[in-house]
Amino acid sequence: MRRRRTVDAARRGHVLLDSNSSGAAVSPLWKGWVSGLRLVTVGIIAPSSESAAALRNLVRATGFGTVVAEVGEYSRSKADAPSRRLVDARPEVILIDAAHTAAAVECVQILHAVLPAAWVLACTPTTDAASILQLVRAGARELIPSPVTQDAVTRALERHIEERNRERRGDDAARGKLYSVCSAKRGCGATTVAINLAAALAEAPETRVSLIDLDWPLGDAAAYLNIRPNYTISDALNSSARLDAVLLETFMHSHSRMHVLAGLEDFNSGGALNAPALDQLLEVATHAYSHTVIDLPLSLNRDLLEMVAGVSTEILAVLTPDLPSLRRTERLLRFFAGLKAADKVRLVLNRGRKIDEITERDVEKALKQPVSWRIGNDYYACMEAINAGKALVSTSNKHVSRDFREMARQLGGFPGQEKRRGLLSLLPTSTVV
Repeated sequence: MRRRRTVDAARRGHVLLDSNSSGAAVSPLWKGWVSGLRLVTVGIIAPSSESAAALRNLVRATGFGTVVAEVGEYSRSKADAPSRRLVDARPEVILIDAAHTAAAVECVQILHAVLPAAWVLACTPTTDAASILQLVRAGARELIPSPVTQDAVTRALERHIEERNRERRGDDAARGKLYSVCSAKRGCGATTVAINLAAALAEAPETRVSLIDLDWPLGDAAAYLNIRPNYTISDALNSSARLDAVLLETFMHSHSRMHVLAGLEDFNSGGALNAPALDQLLEVATHAYSHTVIDLPLSLNRDLLEMVAGVSTEILAVLTPDLPSLRRTERLLRFFAGLKAADKVRLVLNRGRKIDEITERDVEKALKQPVSWRIGNDYYACMEAINAGKALVSTSNKHVSRDFREMARQLGGFPGQEKRRGLLSLLPTSTVV
């Protein structure tokens, strides 16, 4: 019965049961996001391999924890190998075998300094009041008596989950919106839609808008806007351990009231795209900006797509009125349904014309989903904007620009513009008696 309540609490707290409870070696790839629900990431510090294995198995047996780093020695400085290993992994909870009290106290102090947000749980056999006080003053969140039991680890992680969920509920009001723009078929204009949506959102008063180019292996958003970036998303991801709003903005390029984080500039920098670093980047972005637009390529691995889909407010699937695009989009919708993100997907019909053989109604009938926005087809206006290094909405007032502004208005919840009154409205009205 206890196990069932734990499972239910985990699901309510957006935590998924870990299917990998076999005690296998720690995977270098972070598995925190699964089917849109997040596990508690745990780091382990244990001088003995037996103790490390025991703690690892206890974490996995809870059903909602995953070990992302194991260190076989105590940290002795902020820059030594054990500290760097944990900083790179950024676990939410650190279990430390505090059998050697003096070394453990020093280690807890260092971990509390380099990872202040992490819960440090000291597993100690000591009952000496002075030693316990030293561990608490050093920064240990809780003490778990040794030998460590399954119930003690389960309860500790449950308390962390409850507090994390309370904090996130409190942050929701301050969190900005995040829109992921993707396309099942290359060449449908997802990058153009992402750029112009961000530019249109930035026109609204009291907004802070960022555009993040995740395209892989190379990004194009900077080229579309004639930006020669000093920094790219690779720099931001490599700095994820110390990333905050101020540092993120230094990696951005200001362009037409929006901040642009340029995509990868060479084929060798794709290694920076990993789930923990990207999760931290998007977390910082949604707190620093009221609206964040992501140019999301479907060439990323499933773990990354799953994580981005999980944190997105809306997912804009861009398609064009042709059979290959329609066919691929149908599969894309099924893919997002498998990620439990189907309710977030909105269709954007790009380059639509009244004379198209495949009409908007045909698209809706084939995909069994309404088209949320239709963007007109104006090739020359788009090329003029790209060659000028500007967003289309800032260079033209044609119908395509109006389409992007209407999309931004609806997504952002902005009030509509009052229609201009004609000259006839200025004439006095007469009452017929």
